[in-house]
This record gives sequence, structure tokens and C-alpha cells, in this order.
Amino acid sequence: MSDFPADDPLVQRFNARLAELNSPARVALTHLLSHADMLELRDDEQNFLEFIPATATPEMAAIAFRLYARGLNRGVRSGEEAAWAKLRFLIGAAAAPSHF
Repeated sequence: MSDFPADDPLVQRFNARLAELNSPARVALTHLLSHADMLELRDDEQNFLEFIPATATPEMAAIAFRLYARGLNRGVRSGEEAAWAKLRFLIGAAAAPSHF
């Protein structure tokens, strides 16, 4: 993956437009020859998420990032709910009614 090159004019324009759209997503060039016609979609911590076509618009990249973030958020909440259910089961809170 690339090191988030900011000096490329395409990357600069693309990321400026993403910022105007209030999207935390950013793009970077890739150095992978097998994906030479692609950009790397990055999250707000500059972690690689996925390849997107270099012909994609910033609006489409922003939508893709929103869908990713929504899925991540739902997955985290689902995992938290499962963990709490398991904890309640392990301590017997789910099966034993309170007599206070």
C-alpha cells in the first residue's frame, strides 16, 4: 500500500472534495501494479479499506465510506450485545429472577 502521497494532483483534488463533503474518508495512490487503475480508500486513521476505481467520483467514495462505517458500527453493536448476553448467562442473571 502507499504511504498516503499528498503531492499527487488527483489525490489532492479528490481528498479536498471529500473534505468539502464532510467525509472522513481519504484516498491514496497504490503501488500495486495489479491495481494501477485504482485508488486506495482510507479511513480517518489512514487505514486501508478497499480499492476503488480511479474514475470514481468523490461523492461515490464518500457513500462507500458511509456504508462501510454503518456496517462497522452495526457489527460492533452486535458483538457488544452478544458479549453482554453471554455475561448475563454466565453469572446467571438471565435465568434467575430477582426477589428484591
